[in-house]
Amino acid sequence: MGELEFEQKAPVKAVDAALVEQGRDGGELRLSTPGGRFQVRWDEAGSATALGQLAFFAEFLEVSGLFEGICSSCVRREGSNA
Repeated sequence: MGELEFEQKAPVKAVDAALVEQGRDGGELRLSTPGGRFQVRWDEAGSATALGQLAFFAEFLEVSGLFEGICSSCVRREGSNA
């Protein structure tokens, strides 16, 4: 009864946007990852990929804010370049 009143969370919005983009681009997806935006295209004839589903997992980490949380919890050493 009240489900439609809930605000969609960022991961749900990202998935919805990806589905819309996929339908519009004919199978090509644009993903937002910590490393920037990537385009993913399915190869129906391929049996495997070099990175598997890594791009989608990276988008999940970026959109959900988990990547930023992991980075902020890391200890930074004085004088390091990282």
